[in-house]
Amino acid sequence: MIFNIKITGKKVLFAGGGKIAEAKIKKLIKESPEISVIAPEVTEYIRTLGKGGKINIIEREIRIDDITENYFLVICATSNQGLNRKISIECRKLGILHDDLSNHRNSDIMMVASTIIGNLTLSISTDGMAPAIARRLKTELEEDLIHNSNNFEEDIKTIYNKKNVDA
Repeated sequence: MIFNIKITGKKVLFAGGGKIAEAKIKKLIKESPEISVIAPEVTEYIRTLGKGGKINIIEREIRIDDITENYFLVICATSNQGLNRKISIECRKLGILHDDLSNHRNSDIMMVASTIIGNLTLSISTDGMAPAIARRLKTELEEDLIHNSNNFEEDIKTIYNKKNVDA
């Protein structure tokens, strides 16, 4: 089941600072969470965000005691599957939502391919089995919704307004 979770102002920890973490940060940063990255090395994009004060970077190996109840969400994006699993176990103990990008079976949540077109949010998932296909399908549907003359956004507004008038 797919949920939209508002993370504005929520503390999000990225364990890992490579290209995969970068891609997820690019998606999340639009929602204005408080992002921290703990990794011995980070991409240039992540470093630039840190220098600009948009995220907090701690350049060292992540430790299990870095995982605290202060975090709303933890993204396990290290290149070490065993470490990601240990982080997932700690998150589960502390009741923290987490996404293990190396093994989604260890995750509470998964970040899905999604896009927003007006008042329509389109989310697609292959349950981590084929993210490239989910992205391609999202792109194709997005193109269709934007460039074809359908009236989904107007239909949504009409139904919403009618529902609120009838309430």
